[in-house]
Amino acid sequence: MSLGLYAYAITRDRPIDLAGPHLIGHRGLALVVAEVEVERFTGLELDEPTEDSPLAVLARYHDAVVRTVFQREPVLPLRFGTVLDGVDAAVRLLSARHEEARAWLDRVGGRREWGVRVRAAERAPVNLDALSGTAYLTQRRERLAAADAVRRGAAAVHEALVRRSAENACRELGGDLLLEAAYLVDAESEEDFHADAHRLTGELGLSVEITGPWPPYSFTRVEFADA
Repeated sequence: MSLGLYAYAITRDRPIDLAGPHLIGHRGLALVVAEVEVERFTGLELDEPTEDSPLAVLARYHDAVVRTVFQREPVLPLRFGTVLDGVDAAVRLLSARHEEARAWLDRVGGRREWGVRVRAAERAPVNLDALSGTAYLTQRRERLAAADAVRRGAAAVHEALVRRSAENACRELGGDLLLEAAYLVDAESEEDFHADAHRLTGELGLSVEITGPWPPYSFTRVEFADA
C-alpha cells in the first residue's frame, strides 16, 4: 500500500476547520489535501458511472471539500484525481504556480458561479398531416419564426446576464436548450442577476433554471496538476 496526498483546491493560508483534510501552506497560499491510498484512484476511468460507484463517491466528496472551503475563502478547485507524492510535492506545486494562483484567487474572491439554462415554453402539438397544403405552409412559417424569436430572446437574456457578471462561459447546447452558461457574479450583484434572469425570460415566454451558487469551477483555467 502506497500513500499520497490527494489535492482538492488552492486557497489562502488561513485556518479552516475541515474535519479531515488539512492545509499545507506556502507564502500565503495553501493547498487543501488529505492522505490517501494511491491504489484507490487506480483504474477509476474504467469505473461504471453509477450513483454509488467508487468514482461517483469520490467525486462527491471532492466537491463537498471544495464547497466547505468556498464557504469561507476564495478557492481554486483542482482537477479531480490530483494525487501528489507528499508534502514536498505540495510545496513545489504552490511555489511553481504561486503568482498565477494568487492572481486567480483575487479574481474570484467575493464572487460565486451561477449556472443558467433557458428553454422555450412548451407549445401545444399540431397534427401537420391533417392540414391543407396552404395551412401547412403557414403553420411551418409560423413555427420557424417562433423558433427564431426564442433564439433571439435567449441571446438577449445572455447579453443582460453578461452585464451583471464579471465573467461568463457558454456551454455546448443539447436537446431543447436555448442557453446553457455559467456566470461569475459579484455577491452584491446577485440579486439583480436573478431578477434580470426571471424578468426577461418571463417577458419573452421562456423558461429558466438557475443553479448554484457553485465554487468557480468554470473560471479557474490554470492547470495545477503538472507542477
